[in-house]
Amino acid sequence: CNVIFRLLKQSRVNLSNLSTVHRSVRIVRYFMNLLHLLLYTVLLLPLCCGEDGRQWTAVPRRPFITSVDLDVTPVEIQTDSRLGDTVYIEAYPEVDQYSIQISNILDSSTFVLLVAPGLLGEVITDFNLTGPTHNWKISKTDKNLTISCDGKEKTFDFPSAEEDTWKRQVKEIKFMPFDTATSRYKDSAGTWQDLPKVRLPNRLSLYPIEFKTNNASALKQYTHITLYTSDLAVEKKVDINWDNDDYQFWIDQCNRCDDGQNYAKTPFTNVPDDSEKTWKVELTPYQLEVQCNGVKVYSYIYNNRDYYNPDCRGCTAQMNMQFEYFEFNELNDKAAVEYLAPPECTNLPESWVGVKVEPELPLPYKSKVSVGCADGYNMTSGPDIEVVCLGEDNFEFISLPVCRKDCSENKKEKSTDCDSALIPLL
Repeated sequence: CNVIFRLLKQSRVNLSNLSTVHRSVRIVRYFMNLLHLLLYTVLLLPLCCGEDGRQWTAVPRRPFITSVDLDVTPVEIQTDSRLGDTVYIEAYPEVDQYSIQISNILDSSTFVLLVAPGLLGEVITDFNLTGPTHNWKISKTDKNLTISCDGKEKTFDFPSAEEDTWKRQVKEIKFMPFDTATSRYKDSAGTWQDLPKVRLPNRLSLYPIEFKTNNASALKQYTHITLYTSDLAVEKKVDINWDNDDYQFWIDQCNRCDDGQNYAKTPFTNVPDDSEKTWKVELTPYQLEVQCNGVKVYSYIYNNRDYYNPDCRGCTAQMNMQFEYFEFNELNDKAAVEYLAPPECTNLPESWVGVKVEPELPLPYKSKVSVGCADGYNMTSGPDIEVVCLGEDNFEFISLPVCRKDCSENKKEKSTDCDSALIPLL
């Protein structure tokens, strides 16, 4: 893509103040650049971008923090304040593992602490998260776990039966996919690092999930894609799975509907033998379809399942939810290497003639824009209305402006015309 843009820049021609010979050379070079541009566009653009202009992006993976000793140095993280978020860390000693969850699910000053093994459902009311960013420290001894937030500490004693378990020295820390709160962390060198976001925005009713695997990444690996209705930890989800050896497919929330057994699997058909594979997962109100290198390999029709079977009713209800995010589940999925990000918002709908939008396009997917009234109309419903762009010319209305015709320059117009409301977005 960068080659194409560079050729475009080089193709600018300025023939002024040039001799006849130099002009001829410049014109020949200009047409050669145009020819190269055409070839690069045809050959390279499909490699770096999808059919609709979306760019291939590396699948984000969350790192392990190694060389950690929670008995000596606490884990330090930063979070943003959002109701419904969860800090979810797993700590790995030489044997087994510890799980630490801090969930902000009630209000800004009430948290639920879940620690395994040993502490389940402890309620914390000592912290007050009213600002935008907060600093946490988590440390342990053989007998207790200490959590501090913005300088306030709270210590929890382990049950005596679990003290021997918690004596083990922690070697590594992992931020789990369910962690939606942590934005930054201190690595083993003491440097603040941004924590990659693994829950990726993508409205599945607009854009399918497209990603790449290769023989090296997919060998003896599963594809596990989790669909979410939002980016909060408490939101509903659907888990889509297949293994990349014999291509057996299942959906966690629907498998009991198929034959009454957990993890009932059905095979793909006609999977291409190419070493590199591009997968497309498309969801409609009726079915889920999987394609590989342009070949349809599976279709799961979920809207005609047995209505009288409660497992099937639950499957249909969950598959019909509006999914806004997805992630390649790091616990099971190591196959995906690249995915197509949603397109930018590049232009307004054709019906939005004269509508004012700030900031100007293009803007990243899920950006919020402020929409004002068309020329000649005054807004009567207050400030500019906020609208979310969903790529290309797709916009979601949070609310619509109420605009009335401005008749101040023409008093002779009928009052009914002046009082009539215009909603320019319709």
